[in-house]
Amino acid sequence: MNTFYVTTPIYYANSLPHLGSLYPTVVADCLRRHHRQRGFETYFLTGTDEHGINIQRLAERKGQPPREYVDDIVARFKNTFGEFGLDEEHGGYDIFMRTTERFHYEGVSEFWRRVAKAKTPKGREALYKGHYEGWFCASCAAYKSEEEYAKPERPGDPPTCLEHLRPLDHVAEESYFFRLSDYQETLLALYEDQPEFVRPETRRNEVVSFVRGGLQDLSISRQKTSVSWAIPVPDDPSHTIYVWFDALTNYITAIGFGNEERERVVGFEKFWPALHLVGKDILRFHAVYWPAFLLAANIEPPRTVFAHGMWLDPTGRRMSKTLGNAIDLDILHRHFSNDDVRFFFLRERRPPQSTRC
Repeated sequence: MNTFYVTTPIYYANSLPHLGSLYPTVVADCLRRHHRQRGFETYFLTGTDEHGINIQRLAERKGQPPREYVDDIVARFKNTFGEFGLDEEHGGYDIFMRTTERFHYEGVSEFWRRVAKAKTPKGREALYKGHYEGWFCASCAAYKSEEEYAKPERPGDPPTCLEHLRPLDHVAEESYFFRLSDYQETLLALYEDQPEFVRPETRRNEVVSFVRGGLQDLSISRQKTSVSWAIPVPDDPSHTIYVWFDALTNYITAIGFGNEERERVVGFEKFWPALHLVGKDILRFHAVYWPAFLLAANIEPPRTVFAHGMWLDPTGRRMSKTLGNAIDLDILHRHFSNDDVRFFFLRERRPPQSTRC
């Protein structure tokens, strides 16, 4: 192998960067520099996920158009990553990916069309139109099952997300569905044949257990009247694409999928598949939904999805921008050198080790 492609999550542009976004970016940067020293041709992606109902609502509260709101957040991300020596000027990331890029819109539309034409392993259409009704967390950008929310104390109140401790939205509308249920055995075979696909082992066991428990078809669109700040569904502008279907596709649109110019400049065929670094809270999206989408589109799944744990505050709670207990990165930068920060991150949390990476 003479190429190495590493990605961080693309961070949701609903607030400023924090320790949880700095950490995987530092690790990815170190892995990339290590492979480049070994003679690999490397590509390093980080960036921001900029669509969805949460961004739409935040922009409305601030009295800004959504694009203006995310532009402000992106400027802060780029400035912070530059201060920590992670940007292009310091030999860091190759692309700060934004889901509002025109080439990304084109790539997502092409990806949707491929999946829409696909047949599942059981010979059925991979996409179909139906009706969704259930609970949705705007902060997670995810639909929640009964096990994933706390029931309200008072009748008539909405349940609360266990992750963000915020009320859920009740959604009842027409939706396009991805027939995820037909991919259960295919995914289990993937995990069995490629033990390094999900790392570390504890996270792999979690994913296998989740998939063995049975998969439900996944709603992957919203009515435009509900969520307008999103990519339109190809050939059906009354619907917009679910934020995770959009966001996950960035890993391939950034290197040229669906856009001839990006393919010429970077090279999808050259660099894919990637090593994805993610937090354990978004493991399901990357290790279950994403490979199923890719298999439907007849694209090889990522090489490895490595899931790290959460940073905790002194009380044992997860550090979160939503909960307001995250470390201020300006203070961190003011009191510690970039080498101090890198050493601490890599000592406290071991980065992925794999002969295939």
